[in-house]
Amino acid sequence: MSRALKLVGKDQKPLEDFEWAWENFPRKKSKGDAFKAWQQTAAIRPETEEIIAAIDRNLSNGTWRENEPQYIPYFATWLRAWGWADE
Repeated sequence: MSRALKLVGKDQKPLEDFEWAWENFPRKKSKGDAFKAWQQTAAIRPETEEIIAAIDRNLSNGTWRENEPQYIPYFATWLRAWGWADE
């Protein structure tokens, strides 16, 4: 069975891009707000692969520890703060 892509907002990015990024983000809270932030940052945000790489970088360099989720920002906050651009 073929399934059609759902499109998001004016930029026509597939919903699957958001879902892929969401699944890779270590703190799963406030998904609705995260989706809204995803749409709001569409014009400035890099490709999803770069978002995933930035998430991985934060996890691998110790900035975020999955066993200490209270120190990991919500995905919406991270997106709105351009977290992918952090060094």
